[in-house]
Amino acid sequence: MQVLKLAGVDRIRGGNMRLFFYVGTRVREYAEASLVRDRRLAGLLSCPPESQCEAVERSIKQAKASLKALKSLRGQLVPLVAHDLRNQLVAQGVSRRQTTVYHCEDGDGPFASSVGSELAKLMMGANSEWLAVIASGSKSDGGALVVVGSKEASITEAVERLTLLLGPCKGGGSHGAWRGKAASFAQLSKLDLSGQSPAAGSSSVI
Repeated sequence: MQVLKLAGVDRIRGGNMRLFFYVGTRVREYAEASLVRDRRLAGLLSCPPESQCEAVERSIKQAKASLKALKSLRGQLVPLVAHDLRNQLVAQGVSRRQTTVYHCEDGDGPFASSVGSELAKLMMGANSEWLAVIASGSKSDGGALVVVGSKEASITEAVERLTLLLGPCKGGGSHGAWRGKAASFAQLSKLDLSGQSPAAGSSSVI
């Protein structure tokens, strides 16, 4: 045995400890791996090895601050989008089903869900049938889907049409809302919610 490196200990039940160590060639392999890791981190964090912990801590704090700011901005944007969708629905009159499709490529699941919930509140007590599809995610990779409306049958029909256009849409729901996911939004602009055949027309996508 040429060299022994103690790597650390773990406390286990009964007041005992588990000891981790490297012996012989494993010590050299451990040292080489550590050097490679230090070089990579130095490049990624733009700092020497002795400052890497502080750099990671700063990055974590910045990420948390960015996430907090994003949530705040999303909270401000949701009512604006929901009011705009409501205005689009109401402007169509009461003689036919009011429909709209909204697609936000930079959004996520919580954003789509929040917009759907806010829109449902705004449309509560509407005098005509209405239906809205809200999508969040890129056209190529898909993302979150939310379907809200005044009738469960219309929501079910919309999900069936979405499945025909986009492929399998996994999800579920009740009480005037369906939430799920789609693998692609490439054909979303062709979606027709008018109640005619799926190929009869298309809804506008924002």
